[in-house]
Amino acid sequence: MKKMMIIVIVVALLLGGGVAVYFFVLRDAERPEVRAEYSPGEFFTTNVNESTRLLKAGIVLVVNSDKLEEQLSNDNARIRDTIIFILRSLTEEEIRAQGTQDALRDRIIEALNERLAIDNFVEVLFNDFVMS
Repeated sequence: MKKMMIIVIVVALLLGGGVAVYFFVLRDAERPEVRAEYSPGEFFTTNVNESTRLLKAGIVLVVNSDKLEEQLSNDNARIRDTIIFILRSLTEEEIRAQGTQDALRDRIIEALNERLAIDNFVEVLFNDFVMS
């Protein structure tokens, strides 16, 4: 009888642990992360720092929520201002340098999240990035 009671308790603990693992770990892993793209405008065109050249960039922002479109639309002027400020600070050498776009992605994400006091910007996609 004692053996049967021990077996029942062990099985119950294992089942309970399995259910707990599912609800607290596996269930969340099964949900895909919601991502949405936001376009702050067709292009950004700005002068290059310490140069007579222009930089044209087409940018799409990826956010980790599909419920921010209205807020982002309302803050579009701040979003564009932040991105233009960053792009205008680049010199010709920085634009030509290897890894500039990757560094810009990180810099833009950090600046936008800080400026809008959110942490929903997760990726920057460049459609165009041309200096003329």
